[in-house]
This record gives sequence, C-alpha cells and structure tokens, in this order.
Amino acid sequence: MEGFSSLYQLLDYFSTENVCEEYLAFTRWGENPECPYCNSKRVNSLKGKTKRYKCYGCRKQFSVRVGTIFHNSKLPLRKWFIAIHLCASSKGISSHQLARELNISQESAWFMLHRIRETFTQSERKLKKRKVEIDETLFGGLEKNKHKDKKTPNNQGRSTKTKAGILGIIERGENKQVYAIHVPRLDGNTIIPIIESKVAKTSTVYTDEYRPYRRLRANYTHKFVNHSQGKYVIADAHTNTIEGFWSMLKKNLVNTYHSISKYHLQRYINEVVFKYNNNQIERFDTVLKKAMHVRLEYQQLIMKK
Repeated sequence: MEGFSSLYQLLDYFSTENVCEEYLAFTRWGENPECPYCNSKRVNSLKGKTKRYKCYGCRKQFSVRVGTIFHNSKLPLRKWFIAIHLCASSKGISSHQLARELNISQESAWFMLHRIRETFTQSERKLKKRKVEIDETLFGGLEKNKHKDKKTPNNQGRSTKTKAGILGIIERGENKQVYAIHVPRLDGNTIIPIIESKVAKTSTVYTDEYRPYRRLRANYTHKFVNHSQGKYVIADAHTNTIEGFWSMLKKNLVNTYHSISKYHLQRYINEVVFKYNNNQIERFDTVLKKAMHVRLEYQQLIMKK
C-alpha cells in the first residue's frame, strides 16, 4: 500500500477484522511469521475465527498482537486502525472525541491514544543538516492571567516553577526535521549537552541572545539575534523557523486538550513532532511499523516516577 489519504479509503480497505489481521501480520513479518517468544521461524497458522499461530520451537501459541501496542487489548483491530489514522492525520484528537467516534469508554480511548503516542518517540541520532535553529519556550499558564493571590513569586522570564520548559532544534532547508524535548530547567548545564548530542560539530547554529548559548561557540559557528533590542533578523541570522514550530505546537495542544500534566507532556510533544517530520499519507504505515516493537501497560502509564 502507498498509504491512506482519507478515513473513507482506510475503512474501504479494512472492511473486516480478518483483513486487518493479515495486514498487520504482513507488516510485522512479511511472508514468514516469527515467534515473538523464541524468535523461531518454525511457525504454522491455526484455524479459527481469530488468526493465531503455533510455534514448534517453544510450543507456544500466539497472535499477531503479542508484544505490540495492541497486546492484551480487547478492542477490534479495525477500531485501532481508525484511532491510529485519526491521531496521526489530524491536528489532535482528545480522548472524549475518540470515545464518541469509536463508541468506547473515555478511559479506553485515553489509554489507546497514549499507546499510539508511544510509537511517536523521536530519533536520538544527530540531525543531518548543517544549519539549525535553536530556541526554548515555556508551556503553561501565564502569571499575568492569574489572580494576585495565585501568582508565584520570582516566576518571570525562563522560570519553570509553574510552567514546563521545552527545548527545540530545527533544521533549515527542504525536508527539514525538528527535535523537541521537555526539560526540567532551561539553564546551560541542562540544554547545552542536549544540543551537542543532536547537532554535529562544525554546524552553524542560530539562536537568540540567551546567555548560555554563548558556550556553543567552542564547537559551532554561532550566529544570534537580540530579541530584547527588537532585532529579529540580521542577514541570515534569525529563529523564525523554530518560532513557527512553537506556534503550531501550542495551538495544537491548547486547542485540543483541556489540560496536560508535565508527566505526560513529552508524549504530546512527540505527537506534534511526528506529524511535522512525516508525510501525512505515510503516517499510518509508519505508526504500524513502530507499533510492532512497542508495548505499554496501563500500570506503567500511570506510574509516576
């Protein structure tokens, strides 16, 4: 398949549960099923209403769902595929809306969405292009919008006392990729090691005047603009690209979700980054391929560190 450009096309192709199971099996193993327990290829298909397999290496039976985001789920794969398409192709969908669309409980929809977001993890490899923009932003309520007795002292500027700090790195040019991560603090000791792990040395980096960025001069060509003086573009130095991504990120999150906890924020960031970095038609199959290697249990999801 070349991908699904619409929900109608998806539903037209996945007309039955059996078609969904066969598509998932081919995505996972190709023509030769493999045991998820012992990796043996001595596997045969069993007869029955649901497609199951038997391994003649470890003698265990299994379905194509074992070890994936669909593991132990009682929901039909057809509903899962609809959820993946809606989550990956839209600007964002809440658990309440998904529950209405699939006729399931809000709790099941919430768990389903987080398991899908688990496939949106970002690559840890360095960015390929040699010109990148770097910036940081805060996500959360503004102090000026709070009642006087609700305001937090010394919470101005880049403070993360009541807001979440996010660091972003974006490439310039065609087919640009973005990397964004929730960080506990926005000081130099926190953000500089992250930048060095994602940006190749000798690259040109563009930032604002934030003091910790000066440390980048040791390994990079560093160009910056001084926003506090009203200077936003100096020759090729600007951060307009990453600022545009911040605008999209916040609109997607604020306009879709009632509230987001810091504990789950990275998953929501990963969702927006995934949509920015991947072509819409290819997203469904990309998620499905990643889903083969991801498993998230409910207790693991709600267990705060």
